[in-house]
Amino acid sequence: MVKVEKLGVFLSSISAFFSQIDDSPVALDTPYLNSNKSAVGYDYSGVIRISGPLEGCVYVSAPSIMLREIINVMQEPDSSLTMMKDLLGEMANTISGNARTEFGPDFVISPPSIVDGAPVVHLNKENNGYITPFSWRGHSAVIGICIN
Repeated sequence: MVKVEKLGVFLSSISAFFSQIDDSPVALDTPYLNSNKSAVGYDYSGVIRISGPLEGCVYVSAPSIMLREIINVMQEPDSSLTMMKDLLGEMANTISGNARTEFGPDFVISPPSIVDGAPVVHLNKENNGYITPFSWRGHSAVIGICIN
């Protein structure tokens, strides 16, 4: 499992993503260990598979209402389900892409896949992952870091 000290790169990436949208702060809660037998998530999850020296996935899971608010703040007129899923994929991609700085060029990331609900099928059930709840403008979401 990735060391807890390495979580900072993922968490700073989500803060950076939201700082590009507006001045509303992101409140990061304390990361906690979670058994991958039960995934934590909301309406939709953007999942990035990781391969190389580390294997697993990183995901962002958020409720529809939060995704619609982000789209609204970005002044995007299209708030369709397709747009919400694209936005979530971009969030997951940003978080994982920034992690390559910390983990190096062998940290290989896949294109994002979007799933309804928590990403249960994408998790290695034999390991634990770190879940970090966060909130923005009163909406709660999570980052799951499930890499070994």
